[in-house]
Amino acid sequence: MLNLYDTEAVKAIIFDILVENQKLKKQVANAQAMSDMWFKDYQAQRERADKAEARVAELERQIQQLTVGQEGGKDNDHNE
Repeated sequence: MLNLYDTEAVKAIIFDILVENQKLKKQVANAQAMSDMWFKDYQAQRERADKAEARVAELERQIQQLTVGQEGGKDNDHNE
């Protein structure tokens, strides 16, 4: 049990509490920074994925158009 009349013991406990609070504040700040960094990385990766998916869709449309064009050309050659 803490003797409140022992000023050195009270000072030591208060100092320990202040040190622990400082450590906890640093841990919270580090956790927040890591969370922010993760989210920004997620957003950048998501944007890259969206652009890649749009490019794939465009290439698929081009392939479709070329395939349809070749099939139409074959039909024309075949009819002659």
